[in-house]
Amino acid sequence: MRISTSQIFQNGIDVIQRQQAEISRTQNQLGTGRRILSPSDDPSGSVQALQFESRIEQTKQFQRNGGLAEQRLRLTEVTLASVGDGLQRIRELSVKANNATETDETRRYIAGEMQQVLNSLVDLGNTRDANGEYLFAGYKSQTQPFVMKNGEVEYQGDDKARQVDISPVRKMAVGDPGNQVFGDAGVSGALKDGNGTFTTLPGDGNTGSGVISAGSVVDRGDWQDALAAEVEITPPDPDPPFVESVSYYKVVFDDGGENYSVQAFNADGEFLGPGDPAGEAILEEADQIALGLNELPTDVPFKSGESIAFNGISFDIKGTPAGDDAFTIRPSEPQSLFTGVQKIIDALNSPVGTSTAPVNNAINCGLSELDNALGHVLDTRATVGARLNALENQDNLNRDQILQLETTISEIRDLDYAEAISRFNLQQVGLQAAQQSYTQVARLTLFDYIR
Repeated sequence: MRISTSQIFQNGIDVIQRQQAEISRTQNQLGTGRRILSPSDDPSGSVQALQFESRIEQTKQFQRNGGLAEQRLRLTEVTLASVGDGLQRIRELSVKANNATETDETRRYIAGEMQQVLNSLVDLGNTRDANGEYLFAGYKSQTQPFVMKNGEVEYQGDDKARQVDISPVRKMAVGDPGNQVFGDAGVSGALKDGNGTFTTLPGDGNTGSGVISAGSVVDRGDWQDALAAEVEITPPDPDPPFVESVSYYKVVFDDGGENYSVQAFNADGEFLGPGDPAGEAILEEADQIALGLNELPTDVPFKSGESIAFNGISFDIKGTPAGDDAFTIRPSEPQSLFTGVQKIIDALNSPVGTSTAPVNNAINCGLSELDNALGHVLDTRATVGARLNALENQDNLNRDQILQLETTISEIRDLDYAEAISRFNLQQVGLQAAQQSYTQVARLTLFDYIR
């Protein structure tokens, strides 16, 4: 085999270039701190590193979502605190107005201040976040949720709660629809009038000084059974029997106002029994089968302030009701807190004649509704606080996950500096040896042997 001078030179250059390439790669590894500079360095490790990087970016997005949700929820919490302060002020004014020393003029002054507080409550219901979106409009975040129409506050949002992802398997509500927070006539399960279970109302035609309390529930089961009761009435003729449901009750006073009876009515205002002598005779003739109606108080002597109890509820009437005065007791119905406040304002603006009973009845009912509204707002604030705590816990969990993923990536991709520096020094020695060998070989030539 013949070896030419050019081949010797080329082999020497190739060795030097390979050594330089290896040193350059090691220098890049030392500069970046990474063992894998391209997928070809470690195909399996590169795929794993890309998967973990994707998980890290996804988790960081969840953290950003949580940060935005936290800002919105904190603004919601502050807003609800202001709503609670406004309701508390209205309650203080209501207690002040429920005083016999107040006149029509002073009550109008109090109503004027209440109206200003009510306007501020509506403004709080229309609070916007930093992005200009309404907090309490549900999905309709660009629509003003509460507007005043014909003297009433109407809700224009929807009943959906906006949510964001804070983990691959967890969503968090970043707000509450306004009809759930502030109540609405079309939403069941939110705010209700009266004491939240039943409402006590004076009759429009009352002329006495009787003032009915908001009442309380003694046995919720009995009350619910009474509402579910159906009255089967079989007429004297052969027609099939028909069924009526009890819709509400009335406490009705006799001509002298000394005795009262509790009567039951259906949704159409038709008498079901007992307590009305004429109605009793008709129902007795018709062979009425009534669940619990025969236990309603009938012709009971009235004593001011003494408890009146039936079907698991209790209340009292103070003052002196006139003959034929009546008080209605019906199940509570959905109502917004704005409507409850407006009813108090309207009552205070109405002139009072010889008896303050109408305004006292309105304020008694209003105070009960204000207490319910305050409790409801506090409950909502509690849920907001719970969500803030959940966001904080999830953020800590996301941080731990990111740290664990970055640690795993480091084990796969990062460089072992001790090994790399030792390898770099060895490669430098190899390059120097190759360069020196090339210098010695380059001095040899066939021309030195030609004479």
